[in-house]
Amino acid sequence: MTDTALAEIRTAVDRLRALATAAAHDGDRTRWEVGHTLGSKSRVVVDNHEQPTVLIETWAAHREQVDDYLAAFASPAVGLGVALLLERTADEIADCGGFATGPVDGPMNDRDHNAWSAALAVARQINAA
Repeated sequence: MTDTALAEIRTAVDRLRALATAAAHDGDRTRWEVGHTLGSKSRVVVDNHEQPTVLIETWAAHREQVDDYLAAFASPAVGLGVALLLERTADEIADCGGFATGPVDGPMNDRDHNAWSAALAVARQINAA
C-alpha cells in the first residue's frame, strides 16, 4: 500500500464523516428506522417517528428489504462508525510505516494486509460516490 492509498482512506474518512454528520443534522437523529408516518400504513424509513425530517419511501419490488437495508446501513450512525473504523485503520497503517504489495517483514502480516486492502476498497467506494 502506498502513501497514496493511505491518503485515499483518510479522504474517505473525512468525506463519510462529513456526510453522516450532515445527514444527522439535528445531532441526535443518527439512527434511522423503518416505521410508518402518522395516519399512514405505508412503510417508510424515518429519522424520528413523531416528527420526521428524513422520510424515505421506496417503491422497489421488494421494498421491505430495501427499507430494512436503508434503515440498517444508511443511518448516519453506521456512517460515523465506518468512518471511525477507517480512521483507526489508517492510523494503524501509518504507525506501521505502510506496507508494500509484495512479501513483507516486520510488524505487518498477511492478516493486516487483507484488512488494510479491504479498508482501501471501502474507501474507494466512498470516494467514488
